[in-house]
Amino acid sequence: MTHKVGRNERMYVEDNKERTVYALDCVPSKRPKGSWTNGVEAWSKGTNSSTATKVGWFAPPRLRNKGHHGRSGPKPKLDRMAHFEEE
Repeated sequence: MTHKVGRNERMYVEDNKERTVYALDCVPSKRPKGSWTNGVEAWSKGTNSSTATKVGWFAPPRLRNKGHHGRSGPKPKLDRMAHFEEE
């Protein structure tokens, strides 16, 4: 399942002055689709709507929590060094 569906409307810096804008390069540009969230892009208005440019992120993409556990709970980790010490 891909999670690349973005928001319907762009969020502009001029309309959201109270929000912090993070740099564009705070996350890698080439990243796997399923393991990162979409984030919220920060756009700057130009003279007309066709010249809007992406200036950063209101909420940068982050890694998804792939290590969460379901109903069964966390799996016990094997202590490999204990196995070597017994021999």
